[in-house]
Amino acid sequence: MKNIKFYPNIWQTIPYSFELMDSWDKEGKKVHDLMLKNSYASEKGVSEMLLNTIRFTAFDTKGREHFIAEFPEQFILNLKGSHTGLFVKSKSVLQLNEGEYTTFRFYIQKTGNIFSFSDRHKEAMNRFDYLDFDIENGLKIEGNEAPEALLRFDFVPYTLSSYFKSVLQFFRRSTSFKVKWASSFEN
Repeated sequence: MKNIKFYPNIWQTIPYSFELMDSWDKEGKKVHDLMLKNSYASEKGVSEMLLNTIRFTAFDTKGREHFIAEFPEQFILNLKGSHTGLFVKSKSVLQLNEGEYTTFRFYIQKTGNIFSFSDRHKEAMNRFDYLDFDIENGLKIEGNEAPEALLRFDFVPYTLSSYFKSVLQFFRRSTSFKVKWASSFEN
């Protein structure tokens, strides 16, 4: 019998490891990997955001606002939690002046903003002018970093029961249809 060597973890990637290709740019400079937190999203159980973004800014430790980017009129930004493995790669974040930054602010339009909650319920959120995201452990720019940054968002993962929600709604619809149909013959 012939022995075959099998290495199961050869294709497995470990989240936040230094061996990931996204941690380094073309010149070998380390890319900042930033975890962003929003208090409203944490409290309400938001899992995903679709934001109609106008402008993107950063706040330093002294509370001064620094412009990062301006977006076209209908620019929908799809933000997903770090539990999905997806992130936003930005080349404009590290064009900021040298210093320490604590918060990113997304200015959003009054329409076209949708929040998906952990139970997969979606709701239009048009009452905000902006959303602030705190940078975990802050961001220190010294001037010799790679021009890119990875923005990961700390959102709540979808609950297990949310995957079965569509099946449950199918059965609920069929019973409510029968009730309406039966009650129409009573009059």
